[in-house]
Amino acid sequence: MTLYIIANPHSGNRSAKEVITRLKNELNQEMAVFLTRYPDDEENQVNDVLETFQPEKDRLLILGGDGTLSKVLYYLPADIPFAYYPMGSGNDFARALRLKKDLTHLIESTKQAPKEITVYTYQNGLVLNSLDLGFASWVINHVEQSQLKAKLNKYHLGKLTYILTAIQCLIKKPAFASLCLETEAGEVLELRNQFFFSLANNTYFGGGVMIWPHATAYLEQLDCVYAKGETLWERVLVLLSLVLKVHEHSPYLQHHPYKSVTIKNPEKSLIEIDGEIVSLDEVTLMPQKRYIYL
Repeated sequence: MTLYIIANPHSGNRSAKEVITRLKNELNQEMAVFLTRYPDDEENQVNDVLETFQPEKDRLLILGGDGTLSKVLYYLPADIPFAYYPMGSGNDFARALRLKKDLTHLIESTKQAPKEITVYTYQNGLVLNSLDLGFASWVINHVEQSQLKAKLNKYHLGKLTYILTAIQCLIKKPAFASLCLETEAGEVLELRNQFFFSLANNTYFGGGVMIWPHATAYLEQLDCVYAKGETLWERVLVLLSLVLKVHEHSPYLQHHPYKSVTIKNPEKSLIEIDGEIVSLDEVTLMPQKRYIYL
């Protein structure tokens, strides 16, 4: 068996190479390492892996954050199982699935049958955790442009960047989202001037903030959570509902479950997907089965 590794050396506190060195020292098996060299290089690395990868005996390990994992899976054939070692700033996918940062357990798991999960594909990629507009996309967009995040990541304090930026968003005029949702059954929901909007395939976003308590990748279901937040005080209460985990009792949060859905924006909007910002005027999310070693 050969352990194939696709790793993003720039994720989180940039320790992917250290983890690979530990694996080489601790494992008595052949390894093939593929490092992403620049943004959106995951397609090239997946193609290189597939040239020699033998699914019946080899194993694939992905090192990086949620964004790296999302991109690798988009290009990786859906029937190839994978193991994942989280190394990002947020690691919401790993947190929701309770993945352990234990290399010994990780390698042992690849000897067992993988577990089935559901991810959601769209025309340009894949959703692991959530698709967000409004507040969350504003925060992520500003965090990714901030030099503070890189500095804090060196001290394992990257989450503080999200908190500080969220406070800044509340003080400044936030970016509201207007959109139209259309289900596979043809039902249409029009939403205007939403402070918070999220389609959750998993429990968390933003480094551990709960989107919806029952959202999970083990189900073929998207949980749509949204809120108006017309005044500053209402916006604070919306965020407190998320932080204090009182989602189902909050009068400010609305919730609908969907199997698949199309989002239509009046114009190209900033959309956050698994920590990455994309600009699209229409997104159709469809479920796809994947297999992970746990």
